[in-house]
Amino acid sequence: MTLPRVVALETYELRLPPLKDFRWQSLTEPLGSFFVVRLIAEDGTEGLGEVVPLKDWGGDHGRQYGETPTTAAHVVHEYLAPVVFAESPGDVGRIHARWDAVVKGHPYAKAAVDVALHDLVGRALGVPVYQLLGGRCRESVPIAHMLGILPLDEVVAEARAAWADGLRAFQIKGGRDAARDGEVVAALRATLGPAVFLRLDANQGYATPKAAIAALRPMEAARLDAAEQPVAGLAALAEVRSAVAPLVIADESCWSAADALALAQARAVDAISIYVGMAGGLYPARQVAAVAAAAGLPHDVNGSLELGIGSAANVHLAIAAPAATLASVTPIAAPADAAPTQVGGRYFADDVVSAPFLYRDGAVAPLDRPGLGVALDEARLRRYAVVQRRSER
Repeated sequence: MTLPRVVALETYELRLPPLKDFRWQSLTEPLGSFFVVRLIAEDGTEGLGEVVPLKDWGGDHGRQYGETPTTAAHVVHEYLAPVVFAESPGDVGRIHARWDAVVKGHPYAKAAVDVALHDLVGRALGVPVYQLLGGRCRESVPIAHMLGILPLDEVVAEARAAWADGLRAFQIKGGRDAARDGEVVAALRATLGPAVFLRLDANQGYATPKAAIAALRPMEAARLDAAEQPVAGLAALAEVRSAVAPLVIADESCWSAADALALAQARAVDAISIYVGMAGGLYPARQVAAVAAAAGLPHDVNGSLELGIGSAANVHLAIAAPAATLASVTPIAAPADAAPTQVGGRYFADDVVSAPFLYRDGAVAPLDRPGLGVALDEARLRRYAVVQRRSER
């Protein structure tokens, strides 16, 4: 089947109000900025993509660098769009190879267009994106609710509310104050009981393996289930892993399939966190997931609290990846007037998708439609867009 060629590419820099001031250890400004790509094919078929570029997000020891919606728009229009116009949208691997030859790095910019390509191809073929990624491995994706760095009473109250919504896994942001982190873990275990999965995400906040081990060992009494990226670097992760009981999960240390392979070879972690944005799109993220599966490393599919388009991409990848057995920190996306939860998985006051995800018992499933399964609410898109650009073939 000949797929329709892309003839126009639009980008939107969006700003939406967060429900509260979500913070983590390395975040230096409030969340709420988003980058959306819309591809338009010659027959009118569209494809949507979205990422949350962060200027203060990066990998181990400065190996990666931050992006912003503005830098992403520049890279997309100047370097990526000409390749997209020149190739069939279904030749995603070839497109990535040409992108990487034209401009190094910039994974979030590439990811936004990659997701839009998958959405367009899925719509053109009449199949959901997870079919393009190998097919369904599970029916739904368990969701972990993110708890930001807040006062203890606020964290516990938010966790109670998310528990009432059906969430049974939590990512607890920490890394600034080890004593505070321990108090939060103990309070949540005492409040929610033995069934809850507690995952402390330090975002590389503990300065040394010794400091991380000293911080985490007291949390074993509260049966902390997992410690995400307590330190930076493979050797440091391996040292922590060998000394503590909770699972050690790599996040900032795992951007690519090569990173996943290095983590497995170093026996540095028990699991990894995969991001569509960090990998550079669904195509390379699927490669990261394949390495994890081959190495026997379970993983999730996380993000940076995207809106419905980016969250849909996360869900499709997690549906299709065999080793995606950990609960994913992915929003339960929905427009303001149709949210299926009160607190759980909700981080922003609204969305730009027109319908909520399918949610039940702490898990989400993709909408049963071609592509990502989401549709833009054009009025909301106009309301929240602060910058718009268009390139044409």
